[in-house]
Order: sequence, then structure tokens, then C-alpha cells
Amino acid sequence: MSNTNTKPAELELVEDEVVAIEEVETANETEAPAPKKKNVATRIFSAILAAISVAIFFLPIKIVKGFAAENGSLLNAIKDLFGKGSTAKIFGALPSYTIAGDTVSLLAGLVLYAFLAALVVALIFAIIGIFSGKTCCLRTAAYFFTAGFGAYAACTYAVTAYKGKGGVLDIICLGIAAFGAILYLVLAFAKVGKKAVMNLVQFILSAVFAAAILLTFIKCKNDFVAGVDALKVSAISFKLVAAALTAFLVLNLFIASIRLQTKKGLALDMVRYIIQIVLGAFVCVLAIMSKASEKTFLILAIAAVAVSLLQIILCCAQKGKKAVPVEEEEVEEEETVEYTVEEYAEAVTYEGGPVEGVEVAEEVTPTFTQEEQQEMPVQPAGYDFYNTKSFDPFIATLDNNERSQFTELFILKFKGVMPEIPEYVVGGDNKEFFRKIFIYLGQYRDRIPDGLLAKIYQFAIKF
Repeated sequence: MSNTNTKPAELELVEDEVVAIEEVETANETEAPAPKKKNVATRIFSAILAAISVAIFFLPIKIVKGFAAENGSLLNAIKDLFGKGSTAKIFGALPSYTIAGDTVSLLAGLVLYAFLAALVVALIFAIIGIFSGKTCCLRTAAYFFTAGFGAYAACTYAVTAYKGKGGVLDIICLGIAAFGAILYLVLAFAKVGKKAVMNLVQFILSAVFAAAILLTFIKCKNDFVAGVDALKVSAISFKLVAAALTAFLVLNLFIASIRLQTKKGLALDMVRYIIQIVLGAFVCVLAIMSKASEKTFLILAIAAVAVSLLQIILCCAQKGKKAVPVEEEEVEEEETVEYTVEEYAEAVTYEGGPVEGVEVAEEVTPTFTQEEQQEMPVQPAGYDFYNTKSFDPFIATLDNNERSQFTELFILKFKGVMPEIPEYVVGGDNKEFFRKIFIYLGQYRDRIPDGLLAKIYQFAIKF
């Protein structure tokens, strides 16, 4: 008996190992390693940005000195600025070519240092993008690259136009800024898709608002001063108003440029546009109180208010369109969940009882008691009873006692149905029958006698 007891245990181990090997082989065949993305375009454009960020120190650009622009390289300007020293100091520490006491000149001095900082940041992220190939690094480098060159070109024009002599355009910085802006927009569209279109429109409108406000105290400085003085508020001066407006415009453009690559932020946008319209209305009040003979001041102020009002309308339209897709996405997600539940079912251990989708024969009520049934062993009545004159190779290997056990279990099913195991066809192809026995052996092991299980195992390994 000890020999027959060990065989089922060995059989279980063998079957588990076979199933494990088949699963590993299937996984190896289906899960082929995905090819690594080289991101060649990202690396190339990162290298271009890095090269330009270094080359600009040696290219001839416009260097703002006072309220004029001179040709020179950025490297020589920095050497001259820190080498010989400068009488003008920003915040009493940073040397500057401009007059620190004037608001516009102070802005020009700060923009020079911001330009240098933006070049350094862009260079760092561009180098990271070259080695990593990540699009986010290239997008960040393009942002600081464009912001640095764009701000420097705009500031050069604003400072040189401040005294009414006509603004000077730095063609090199302006062209490089245009290249960076195109690259940044392409990367923003690739990230957020069609939503970047409206973000771009809002950014352009914010830039128009900033230009209108800046021109009010660049082109109409005397009228602006007169309007501030007409308020008769000692705490409010032209320098304070100009500095506050400039700080808001810079922050506003910074946020608007960041919004080009984001999907969320409509609430913050609405707050910005409301502040814009309030500031535009304030400038309108200054224009009216200045009583200027020329209407340029008032026209620029009204234009700033109109642009802000248009931005508020567009922002409300964006919110209205956003509500519909959200509901559709939620419905689609719910439908997907329902489909998943219907398509897949969790495997659970069968504990008896009816199975959904499987027709079960009606239970036959025996006419004798359980004690009488135990006293009436199954009588095979000869081999022909099972095969109807056909030969069955497995049943032929069983003795009378084992045939009775096999009949009770798998033919008459006195000890209960086994829905997972197919019906045994006498004299037919029963490979699936033997395979399923060992798959569900752990569930029905206590019903099968050791001797019969050993015979089943010996016959099954011949397949």
C-alpha cells in the first residue's frame, strides 16, 4: 500500500511542474521585449539648443547701454561690465549699463541678468535631453530658451523707444526667439493636442494686453504722469504704478506661456483676466483724468480692456465645452467597466451545487435507503456491460472491484457529479477525460481510491 500511496503525490508534482513550464514558455513567446525608443529628433534639437545657447556669447547682438543699443558680443559685455565696474547698481549690488533709478532702465538691467540665467537653464536641460532623449527636457529647454531671447529682444526695443528716438530691433535675438517659439509650440501641441490652439490664442491676447499697457507709459509718459498726479494720492506715484504694472505683466506672460503646455488651469486664467480688466479700467481712468490732447493714451487703455473682455468670453466658452466631454468620458468608463465584468469572471473553487450555464440532470430519488445501497455493491455484469460489445483499453486493465469503483465515480456518479470532468465514453477517445482528472485532482482526490488512481495514472502516462 505504501507504493500506491506515493504515486499520486508524485503525479501531482509532475503535473504542477508541467503546467509551470507551459506558462513560462507561453509568457516568453507572448511577451517579446519592446524595442527601446531612441528619440533621435529630441536629441538633435536638444543639441541645437545647447549649441545656440553657447554660440550667442560670441555672436554680435545689441547691447543696451543707457537708452541706446550698441553692437557687441554678450561675452565682451559681461567682461566689461564686471571688469571695469559700473557706476549704476541694481539693488546696490549688481552692476548695470542702465540708470537704476528709472523704472524702464531698471527693467532693462534686470532683463540682462534674466537672459543669462535663462541661457544657463536652457543649456542644462538641453544637455540632459541629449543624453536622456526625454521630450520633457527638450520642452523645458525650449521654454527658457524662447523666454530668454524673446524678453531680451522686447526689452531692447522698449528701452530704446522710451526716449522717443525709435525702437531698435535685435534681429538675431528676435530670429532665435522665433525658432525657439516654433519648437516650443510644436512640443506643446504634441503634449496637449488641440487644446494648445486656444491656449496659444490666449497667450497672444495676453501679449497684446501687455504691449498696450507698456506703450501707455513708454509712448505717453507725460500723459501717464499727469493722470497719476490728478489722482491726488500722495502714496501713489508714477514709478510705483509703472513698477506694479510691469511686475504683473511679466508674471502674467510667464503664466500664459506655461499654460501652452497644460490642459488644466482655466480657473487661474479667469482670475488673471479679471485682474487684467481691472488694471485696464484703472489705466482708462488715468487717461481720462490726464485730459491729454492726443487720444493715443485712451485708445491704448480701451484696447487693453477690450482684449481682457475678449479673453474672459473665450475662457467661459472653454469651460462650457469642457463640461460635455467629461460626462461622455464618465459614461464610456462605466460602459467599459460593465463590459469587463461580463467578459471575465473570477475563478473560484467548486463547492457543489448547480453551475450557471450548465444543464444538470434532474436528481433521481432512489427507492431504497442508504443502508440498503451500501449492502448492494455495484455488479459490473461483465465487460460487455460497459462497452456494448466494443473494446475499452482502460477498463480492460481494471479488476472487478476497481471497475465497480470506476462505475460509481464516473459513470453512475453515486458520489456526486464532477462538472469539470468530461463524461467517460466507453471505447471512445478519453484523453480529455484523463487530462481533466489530474487538473482537478486536488478537488476530487478524497473520492478516488488509491488503487484506482494508480491505474488511472499508469494508463494516462501512455498518451
